Amino acid sequence: MKVLFVQPPTNPHVWGGDAIFVIEPLWAEYLSAGIKSRHDTRLLDMRLEKAPFEATLREFRPDVLAMTAYTVDVNTIKDLARQAREFDPSIRVVLGGYFANRNADQLLEVGVDVVVPGEGVNTLRELIDTWQDRGRQADLRGISGLAISVDQQVHATPVRAWPSLDSYPFPDRRLSAHIRDRYFDRWMKPVASLMSSYSCPFRCEFCCLWPTTAGKYLSRSPESLLAEIAAIEEDYVWFTDDEAFIDGPRMESLARLLESNGIRKQYFFMTRSDSIRRNPRRFELWARAGLKRVMVGFESIRSQDLITFNKEATVSDNDEAIAILQQNGLDINSNFVLTQDYQPVDFANLQRYVEAKDLSFPLYFILTPFPGTVLYERVKKDIFVHDYDFYDLLHTVLPTAMPLRDFYASFSTLYGAVEPLRRGILDYGEALDKLVVRNVRKVLESMRSTPAAPPLQPLR
Repeated sequence: MKVLFVQPPTNPHVWGGDAIFVIEPLWAEYLSAGIKSRHDTRLLDMRLEKAPFEATLREFRPDVLAMTAYTVDVNTIKDLARQAREFDPSIRVVLGGYFANRNADQLLEVGVDVVVPGEGVNTLRELIDTWQDRGRQADLRGISGLAISVDQQVHATPVRAWPSLDSYPFPDRRLSAHIRDRYFDRWMKPVASLMSSYSCPFRCEFCCLWPTTAGKYLSRSPESLLAEIAAIEEDYVWFTDDEAFIDGPRMESLARLLESNGIRKQYFFMTRSDSIRRNPRRFELWARAGLKRVMVGFESIRSQDLITFNKEATVSDNDEAIAILQQNGLDINSNFVLTQDYQPVDFANLQRYVEAKDLSFPLYFILTPFPGTVLYERVKKDIFVHDYDFYDLLHTVLPTAMPLRDFYASFSTLYGAVEPLRRGILDYGEALDKLVVRNVRKVLESMRSTPAAPPLQPLR
């Protein structure tokens, strides 16, 4: 069968767009690796490829269209699914991703054939093989890990257990060979992506990742990672793990293997401040092995926020982590989550903290209740923006204590000190600063026109 993997275009509402990074669609490369021995696969990355969607359908003539989505992409993939069906009603549409894990009913309602909530590599292989061998009318209820429509009702097949990640084939990177040199991070180009672990044992209430595996943390062996890194052609490697150092000894073993095998690349990790604090020596080791940049979810400088988020880390952890990373000459991407009760003094205190700690690359996000998270269940009665196009961590979908215009004016000042445009690639913070100021009225009007939205505070 012919399977077309589509990475949807970036939602135009997302401030900054693709200015800070565009990384390879690892999801599609893993899924392709699982089926390519029997089936013909192709990638259309609509963030980079400008060929019209219908032109690709006409040229490739896929039997199956497979897509994935974050919440902010849901409207886009629904529209692409409709377009595919209008072009050729026989195309079978399969959707997965974080949103699909808890909201399969919202995707099946647009005529999608199958939603895959949870494990995808083995599930898609069995699904495509079944269609290949038994035809379109094959009974799918015996395949674990699916959500399908049966008599106009959502039917969930038995949950598929997550396998060892070492059992997965390496990603099929030939899928993106035609555009690999265009994947970048603001500091690294071209950059390859690598999954060393998946999910997280912590229970941060705003996180949509750990519910995917019911909190089970999955990780690969150092030997498996060494083999994959050695095969990667790019000099820069982005670890896609939300928390790479949950298992510190595993990562220590990997660093030693990279050193002893003479593999010299530059790495970018995401991790927690308490993971850094617990064993500074590991970051000394990784700095020697090629680690250049670390993204840390500090989340807040207010202790009560960290408690409310169920972060299980402290402001003291954050302070110690900053000192450890800076002592090892590592660049820090610091993430902060702004809650809707922020007042001018809170914005000012956060800005002073970032400046005092010499955090050169801060990123600020607005607390967003993604469907399927603990946070969503706690605050869903207060949500007044139900259009998923605005669920990008930069638009608030909850009421703010400050008038919205004042909240956004303060929010935009946090990005004012970020370095300007460089080499034609928009600086994320600079773009956000300009777009917040330029589009605040447009954003407010969009929010106000949302059918489910109550009246906003008067504009002043």
